[in-house]
Amino acid sequence: MRYRLQLYLIALWGRDFAIEPLSDDATSPLTQRPCLRGDTIHLPSRIEAGEEVSAMAHYRAAAVHAAAHAIYSHAFDAQDLKPRQRLLVELIEDARVEYLAIQRFPRLRYLWASLLPPKPSTAMPFPALIWQLSKALLAPEAAYRGDFWIDKGVGLFLERRACMEDPTISREIGLRLAHDLGQMRLAMDEGGTLPLLASYRDDNRHLWLQVRETLSEDAQNAAECMPASRPEAFLEEATEGRRLAFSEIALTGEGGDVGYRVEVTSDDASLSFYQSTAPCPEPNRMRYPEWFEDLGFERQNWCTVREQSAPTSDTVEAERALGERQVLLRRLRNVIGALRMRRIVRLRAQESGDDLDLDAAIRVLAEWRTGRVPDAYVYQRRRIQNDSSLNTSLLLDLSESVNTPVSAVGRRVLDLAREAVLLLGQTVDGLGHPLAVAGFRSNGRHEIDYLRVKGFDEDFDAEARGRLYGLTGGGSTRMGAAIRHATASLAAETGSHRLLLVVTDGVPADIDVFNPDHLVSDARHAVMQARRQGVQVFCVSLDPRADVYVSRIFGLAHYLVLDQVEYLPERLTRLFLKFASTA
Repeated sequence: MRYRLQLYLIALWGRDFAIEPLSDDATSPLTQRPCLRGDTIHLPSRIEAGEEVSAMAHYRAAAVHAAAHAIYSHAFDAQDLKPRQRLLVELIEDARVEYLAIQRFPRLRYLWASLLPPKPSTAMPFPALIWQLSKALLAPEAAYRGDFWIDKGVGLFLERRACMEDPTISREIGLRLAHDLGQMRLAMDEGGTLPLLASYRDDNRHLWLQVRETLSEDAQNAAECMPASRPEAFLEEATEGRRLAFSEIALTGEGGDVGYRVEVTSDDASLSFYQSTAPCPEPNRMRYPEWFEDLGFERQNWCTVREQSAPTSDTVEAERALGERQVLLRRLRNVIGALRMRRIVRLRAQESGDDLDLDAAIRVLAEWRTGRVPDAYVYQRRRIQNDSSLNTSLLLDLSESVNTPVSAVGRRVLDLAREAVLLLGQTVDGLGHPLAVAGFRSNGRHEIDYLRVKGFDEDFDAEARGRLYGLTGGGSTRMGAAIRHATASLAAETGSHRLLLVVTDGVPADIDVFNPDHLVSDARHAVMQARRQGVQVFCVSLDPRADVYVSRIFGLAHYLVLDQVEYLPERLTRLFLKFASTA
C-alpha cells in the first residue's frame, strides 16, 4: 500500500513523499488522524472500507490532501488565537489547498466529496454550520446558498480566487468568520459536541509555528535513525513476487534513450521521477504539450515534432494531373477573376476621374453663387480594393491508411490528396494569398514527422510540386501535436485572417496510446487553443463514418465529410474559395 501511494503522489506532484504508519493506539480518534511532518505523511495503520468508498481510496484522499498542504501551505502564528479561531483558519486553509489541487486535477473533487462526513444529527448549531461550510467550500461555485454565515464564507472565498496562492487569505477569512460566530454567541463545544471533521484531513498541527518547531525536531531525529537503503522504492508484483526498479529516463539522456524502462533487479533501487524542461537540442525538433482528459490537465513537453522538408520527386505526374484538369482550372480562373474584381471603391472629390461627383458639383455651384471661389475637385474615380490577406495552412494526414485504394477510381487516397493540393495551390497563387502545405504522421509521441511541402514565403513552383509528389504514407495519426505546430506557424504570420485546413481519413491514433478517446480529446483541445489564437480550423474528412469524432474535435459546421473521396480535388478548392470570398 505504501509504495502505491508514493508512486501516486510522484505522478501528481513530482515529489517523493515518505509514507509512514501511525501507531495502533486507538484510545482517541485524534491519535488516528493523518499528520504531516516535513515531507513525511503519517497515515492510520488501518482504515475500514466503507459501503461506497474503498480503503485504498480513503488512503489516497488523505495522502493527496496532506501533500497539497506540503506544497501550498505555510505555518501561521497561533499566539493569542482562541480554539474557535484556529479551527476556522484550519478549515479555510484546507479548502484553499484543495481548491488549488482541484484546479490542476479536477477529479480530486469527487474523491474528497465521497469522504465528507454525514450531516451531524445533533441539534447544536455550531457543528452543523462547520459541516455546511466545509461541504460548500469543496465546490464553492455550485454551493447552496441559504444561511447568512455560510453565504458570507463562500462569498469571501470566491472573492479571493485571483490570489488563492496566498496562504494569508485563510487567516483573514477564518478570523472574520470566527468573529461572526462569537457575535452569535455560539460556543465551539456547545452541548459537549465537537464538530465532525472529514476523516481524510490531517490534524493540521503543521500549520502552526509553535507546533511545527516541535515536529521539525522529531522529523530530524527520525531521519537520523532511517536506514541507508530504501526497500520501499521497489514495486512488487503480487503474482510472481518479483521486485521491479522503476525510473523515467531523461529525454536528453545518454544513448538517446527515451521514455520509461522497467527492469528486474535484485539490488536496492531508488525511485526517481524527472520531467525535462530543457529545449530540444536540434532546431528542427519542437516539443508540445498533450491534453489528458482523464486527469484534466496538460503534460508539458510530452510530444516531439520533427519538422523537415519533404523528399523531392519528379513532377511528371503533377504535370499530367494539371493537363487532365484543364476544364476545372478554366472554371477556377473565372471564379478567381470575379473575386479579384468584387470590391470596387468609389473615390469622391477628385481633381480628375472617370465620372462627375454630383455632390461635389452641387457644392461648387453653391459656392460660386455665393461669391466664393470654388475648388476643382468635382470628379470621382473607381479603384479595386485588394482583398484582405488570408493566410492558409493545409495539413495532410500521411498515416498508413492513405495508401488504401479508392475502388471507384482505382487510385489511392494519397494520389487524390496530392491532386487536390495541386489544384488548391493554383487557386491560391491566382488570388495572391499566402499558403503553406505540410503533411504529418507519427510513430509514438517522440516521433511525429512534420513534412514541409511549401512555406508561406515560397512559390508553388516545380520544386514545391516535386516535394508534394514525394510524400508517402506510413505510421499513425497524432493529430493534436501537428495542429499545435501548424498553429504556431500561422500565429507568426501577419495578416487579418488565418485558416488551418486539415485533410484526414481516420480517427487520431498512435502506437503508444491504448485509450481510443485520448487523442480525440487532445486534438479537440488543440483546436480550441488554435481558435483562441484567432485561427480558423476546418476539417475535410475522407472517412464516411467520421461524423461522430470529427464533430467532437472540430465542432458543428467546422467539418466536411466526403462520402465520395474521388471528388476531393474539386471540393477542397471550392471550400477554400468559400473562405476567400468572406475574408
